[in-house]
Amino acid sequence: MLYCCAAIMEAIHLAYVLVFLLPILLLRLRRRGPPPVKRPRTTTAHCPHPSPVLGNTLHFIRNRRRFFDWYADMLRAAPSGAIEAWGPLGAGHAVTTASPADVDHLLRASFDKYAKGALFRDATADLIGDGLFAADGRLWSLQRKLASHAFSSRSLRRFTDGVLDVHLRRRFLPLLDAAARDGGAVDLQDALRRFGFRTICHVAFGVEGLDDDARRQDALFAAFDAAVEISFRRALTPATFVRRLTKLLDVGKSRRLREAVHAIDDYAMSVVESKVARRRNSLDDGAADLLSRFMAAMDDGGGSDSELGAMFPTPAAKLRFLRDVVVTFVLAGKDTTSSALTWFFWLLAANPRCERRAHEEAASCCGDGGDVKGMHYLHAAITEAMRLYPPVPFNGRVAVRDDVLPSGAALRAGWYANYSAYAMGRMEKLWGKDCLEFVPERWLGEGGEFVPVDAARFPVFHAGPRVCLGKEMAYVQMKTVAAAVLRRFRLDVVAPVANMEAPPAYEMTATMKMKGGLLVRLCSRED
Repeated sequence: MLYCCAAIMEAIHLAYVLVFLLPILLLRLRRRGPPPVKRPRTTTAHCPHPSPVLGNTLHFIRNRRRFFDWYADMLRAAPSGAIEAWGPLGAGHAVTTASPADVDHLLRASFDKYAKGALFRDATADLIGDGLFAADGRLWSLQRKLASHAFSSRSLRRFTDGVLDVHLRRRFLPLLDAAARDGGAVDLQDALRRFGFRTICHVAFGVEGLDDDARRQDALFAAFDAAVEISFRRALTPATFVRRLTKLLDVGKSRRLREAVHAIDDYAMSVVESKVARRRNSLDDGAADLLSRFMAAMDDGGGSDSELGAMFPTPAAKLRFLRDVVVTFVLAGKDTTSSALTWFFWLLAANPRCERRAHEEAASCCGDGGDVKGMHYLHAAITEAMRLYPPVPFNGRVAVRDDVLPSGAALRAGWYANYSAYAMGRMEKLWGKDCLEFVPERWLGEGGEFVPVDAARFPVFHAGPRVCLGKEMAYVQMKTVAAAVLRRFRLDVVAPVANMEAPPAYEMTATMKMKGGLLVRLCSRED
């Protein structure tokens, strides 16, 4: 029965490939004029499973549910640590690497040779528009400069002393206390996502997310999940005739995306309009949140940030851009830290020795909002969790012009240039024979202090000019939450089973969420 279902699914996917392949073939046959001159291939990148016509499409379909592991397997087998793949008729050519030298080249040494590119912008335009994640050139640099003020040392102190402590005490810990009293299982991943959503909304927009209407929250989260999943899959594959047709006809995933984005737009515009009203009534004077800074830049005040406002000349364009800002930073904060903490707690459950050490360190710090700066083991354990399960497992850019990576892999202008942080965390040549084990001590020096490694070897927070602005804030949030939970509760994982030999499945989306959530029972340590 299982074999029959698998065969049917395979036939369906093959039919899908042929449907969008046939129009392309017909168009190419009708094209007049001399055939294009083929440039010689000089790449040394490993190219597994290619088909002369379909490229790697069929293998992509077969491994679509274990995409990150599939790429990790291929990158481990590649002599240079880089592989080349492409879609039907050579479309969507990509070189993906797990070499630190290549990552350094892509993100730092040759930063100007690569961009997010039109293909990524097209795939994500409905969701994030002109937001920071999809922007290039001057639009990107102006946004980055403006956003950097929201992650200054002063903002970090305000976040720790105010926002984080308030949301931890007011909502998150009381929720877990109630679950511990009831004795039932709670989805810790879901609780962490809601906590992350509220904190990023407070920091970035000066609001507390949504009210306590669970149905509205569920609908908004479902909309974000659907939009991110569809946009991410589109970013991995070239635009096809089928995609354009479904958008024109408003069917299939194009319709799902439109409906999801509509729900997201409603929320984002409500945040923007509320902020506009507060500014109009002088209720938001001197606000230091990120959205207030972007709104000031949209004003025609002739200040240093007016260049950004000039890029959006009409009131409607300015509002649309502010909507993009809201969506971008919700995506930045909602699922990244919650993903890292979800895997962290599962890994602790699967490694009781590490859980005991983390609890001992957390218990030595007084108070739920206490100083976490000196918690080196906790810092190491969270970092080790992100090595194995990076919140953003796969990332990349597009070559602006022809280039050759240090590994010898050649890229043509317009090709994708990707790196897999997930695969890099599983490379024996980078982390040793115990690379698949959870060993926080690998991050500690002889005196027990945390010892970081170069970002090109551990690109979880990206590297170079596009390095994550919120890295320090993310660590503070993760350590504070982890310490508070470990100090108050013992966690009994209900599902998925806490066993390193049987790791949980992940969702195939831009952030590495645990499929099905993390169901735990909580027992108060005071009992």
